[in-house]
Amino acid sequence: MEHMERAHHLLPINLSDVTKLDSLVEHRRSFNLNDCQLNIFETYHQTKDVALSYNGLVVSSMIRGKKTMSISGSDRFDFVPGQSVILPEGVSMKVDFPEADMQHPVQCATLALDWDMVNKNLDFLNTHYPNPALPDGWQLNFCRYHFQNNKELASSINRLISISMEDDPAKDALADLALKSLLLRIIQTQHLALVQRNDPGTELHFAPVLEYIRSNLAAKISVDALARVAGMSKTLFFRSFKSHFGETPVEFIVRERIKRVKQLLADPQMTVTAACYQAGFNNVNYFIRRFKRLEGITPGEWAAR
Repeated sequence: MEHMERAHHLLPINLSDVTKLDSLVEHRRSFNLNDCQLNIFETYHQTKDVALSYNGLVVSSMIRGKKTMSISGSDRFDFVPGQSVILPEGVSMKVDFPEADMQHPVQCATLALDWDMVNKNLDFLNTHYPNPALPDGWQLNFCRYHFQNNKELASSINRLISISMEDDPAKDALADLALKSLLLRIIQTQHLALVQRNDPGTELHFAPVLEYIRSNLAAKISVDALARVAGMSKTLFFRSFKSHFGETPVEFIVRERIKRVKQLLADPQMTVTAACYQAGFNNVNYFIRRFKRLEGITPGEWAAR
């Protein structure tokens, strides 16, 4: 079986009291903020071709169960825990619930964000925290609408859900800050997904840097060397890289080395220690700690799957 990158799930949310359900398909609990509405949807019955649409920007994340979705005539895809989708205003979804029943409910958290607020927050970010690596600035990419949650994105979504469900007179102020963070994390997650899949949409400015990293994983890679490849000062390169990808160059290199380790461990004759050194790590204990932090299991447990 092919190993997949670890998905980061949202924190669990209690299911509704089944004796008080108003519908077995997309039963809804709503929590309102000034510029955002959180909906917790639950489905307890198999059904097909449920049409859903919203006003504003939609950020939807699965908590439990599975949906099969299609958007604007696209191919159907499975939507499972650890994943999110974003949709602009006016785009409708067709949703199937192939496995839902009373013992296996489907639960999804959907944030509907006011579109004017989204644009104002993006303008704020581009004005006060411009990203020199992005010619068009901080912008959402609706061609990359379905993606896997990384730790940072899951944390941002969990934070906004928690604020929405609080009974706190300051929650709209807290939500305003959390929404800026969420938009940043979505954009960074989209860019990182492009890079990890070697998508041609990755900005050409960083293409030589990514090629250098991937070609030299077994060697020592310094930020100074990467800055020279990018044709930037070390300070500008570090800031641009982190702003663009949502992680430092060193964190990116570690992630790429761990991807290489997983490829090596596909060979049953390969030992964890040998894979560690071949991927460019020079300390086995450090490697094991970083692997477990990113993947949730040790390299040995990964190889045995």
